[in-house]
Amino acid sequence: MGKYEDFLKLAANDLKIARLILNSANDELMQNSAAYNCEQAVEKIMKGLIVNAGGVAGVSHNITQLSKDLDDLGVQYPEWIHEKDDDISSWATTIRYNANFKADHDEIETVIGFTQEWLDAINR
Repeated sequence: MGKYEDFLKLAANDLKIARLILNSANDELMQNSAAYNCEQAVEKIMKGLIVNAGGVAGVSHNITQLSKDLDDLGVQYPEWIHEKDDDISSWATTIRYNANFKADHDEIETVIGFTQEWLDAINR
């Protein structure tokens, strides 16, 4: 299995974890953990696409920057990424260091669904 496939496999696992946590979350910190895993899935799909296009994935958690990297490589990705990039990026960083941060349950659920659809389309 190549690095591209690894990224997609890990992204699928992150989505499963996000869904499990969100469906069983009984407090805001657990809900934030679901958001974090959802962000990780988005990030890994993007990095997989970057690698697949011959780019370097790097270590950034910034979804906006990863979008720019994909644009530079001419790789297509869903428009909703631009609409939600700041929120999704905050799920990777703010959540881990701010116990008062609260990710929105419905937003997490929406992004999980969008991400699953995106991953399914890539894997077809």
